Amino acid sequence: MDEIVYVATDWWGFAATLVAGILTAIATMSAVIYTNSRTKKQLKEQEVKFENERKEEYKRSKFVVIKPTLMLTTFTGLLDKLIVYNDYNRVLLFSGEDGFDFYDDRQKQFSQTCRLLQVENKTDIDINEVAISTKTSLRNMNTDALWTYNTNNCTSLLRGRESIFIRVADQTQFEKILSMNADKIPSTLNFECRIEYSTLADQRITYTYEIEICNDRRIEVKKDGIEGVTDLSQKVVVVPTTFRNLQDSISGIDRSAYSWEKMGQASMRGFMSQYSSQLTEQNHTLSNQADADITS
Repeated sequence: MDEIVYVATDWWGFAATLVAGILTAIATMSAVIYTNSRTKKQLKEQEVKFENERKEEYKRSKFVVIKPTLMLTTFTGLLDKLIVYNDYNRVLLFSGEDGFDFYDDRQKQFSQTCRLLQVENKTDIDINEVAISTKTSLRNMNTDALWTYNTNNCTSLLRGRESIFIRVADQTQFEKILSMNADKIPSTLNFECRIEYSTLADQRITYTYEIEICNDRRIEVKKDGIEGVTDLSQKVVVVPTTFRNLQDSISGIDRSAYSWEKMGQASMRGFMSQYSSQLTEQNHTLSNQADADITS
């Protein structure tokens, strides 16, 4: 006789297997979600890093450091240099409230040898919203008399290879310096220049230049470099001031003929100097021979 065997279902085992499967699926799904999230985060970080590197590289490529240079010359000599070197770049001349009589007056332009600060953009990259302020203090060390001169000027654009010139001292200070030099009176001149300009990468650069001149001879540079760099959130607005473009004064000159004339004058001066030296030496030789004949 056949015997029927009843097998009891292991519900606890079935439930454990089911729960284990569900937990495994949840863990797998969580791992996939976490991995995807991590990958997206890494991609986002890489994207941000690349964008920041691209911006920094752009800033470096548009970064401009201007070059201040102190000069002692006449404006006629400055114009001669532009002609002889065949320089057609704009050369802007700034001044203070005293105007441009020192330049527009041909006699002063030719005869006055004064100190000038040249601010030059020596790169091929333009800079914008250029603002230059200067302060000059001249002191008589015997009487403690003080003469000051301030300027504030702006230009919207300074292209590559262009430059700006500013007088270190005004007409009054210039004449006082000559007078004190003639009377051998000790003097001290302090000159401060602050230059601000914007780059094409929307950065605002501040450059400071400070010097002290004792007795119109010994020059000590106190500051000469970048003071600060800031990122701009909005464009700086400046109001351009009156200036003279030195190129306008020589626009009608035949530069080639002028240069040849200058070269001819230089050659003639060299020839005359050499001839004078030879003549002096010849006269000295003849004099020595005459003395020798007399002695004998």
